[in-house]
Amino acid sequence: MTAADKRIEDLLARWQASLDLHARYVQLDDAAYARAESWPRHQRPTAWVVDLARKRLLELRDQLGRRQAAGDAAFAEALELMSFLTSLLGSEHIERFIPTATGTPVDPGISATVQQPRVRAAKPRPPQKARATTSRPVARTAAPTAPVSAPTAAPDAGAQQVISDAVRMLGWGREWPALAGLIARMADRPGETDVWKILRTHRAEILARAGRPTT
Repeated sequence: MTAADKRIEDLLARWQASLDLHARYVQLDDAAYARAESWPRHQRPTAWVVDLARKRLLELRDQLGRRQAAGDAAFAEALELMSFLTSLLGSEHIERFIPTATGTPVDPGISATVQQPRVRAAKPRPPQKARATTSRPVARTAAPTAPVSAPTAAPDAGAQQVISDAVRMLGWGREWPALAGLIARMADRPGETDVWKILRTHRAEILARAGRPTT
């Protein structure tokens, strides 16, 4: 077995595990599905789409096995090349795909991206006390403002798309150093420098969702 055969087999095995989870998730209602995992922004796949993907995946695994038995080492390399070109040339800004499922429940502090974001109601300001007026003008100085540490903001739609792209490419066998260049070339994505900033900020989440070691 060549190194390309092993990488393709590992990739197809991850896809199979993901689709097996999706076959269970189709039974959930929308709210439960949104809480099942930390999803990228996407349209929820229907049961027949998941079933079709499973059938085609089984066919591809069968073809790979037959080519390996025949000693065809070029078949796995061709599959790798096609997955690379698909991510580089064929991918568009779409939300209709089956995201990789890992079986890891969503972090309660992260809002699911398959639902519309909720807008927090602004906290009412306390009423200001009326100041006593005097006949003499009083010089007023602004009170010093204590520095307030800003809370970590949830990823916006653009960052979520980059995170989703990175998880998908790692699932295809791409390596971390190549991600920024590949994603930046895709339609409607930030420049490579901004992509790198997003990847570094969310590295742990991306690696966890892609089933890669975080060290």
